[in-house]
Amino acid sequence: MRFIIAFIWTFLLSHMACYLIASMNSVAYNFTTSSIIAVVLYVLIMALAAIMPMNNNASQH
Repeated sequence: MRFIIAFIWTFLLSHMACYLIASMNSVAYNFTTSSIIAVVLYVLIMALAAIMPMNNNASQH
């Protein structure tokens, strides 16, 4: 379930960012390019999450 939610948030936020950047640069919004960026960002985020160590010991805080 966390993978689905992460993909949805990545998809929505990257499309929002691409739309805003395209609007500020006065160019046309491209759904396909935004979707490709969203998928690449999702893969990078999931790879980073898999690489980072999890610390389950709460007493170190």
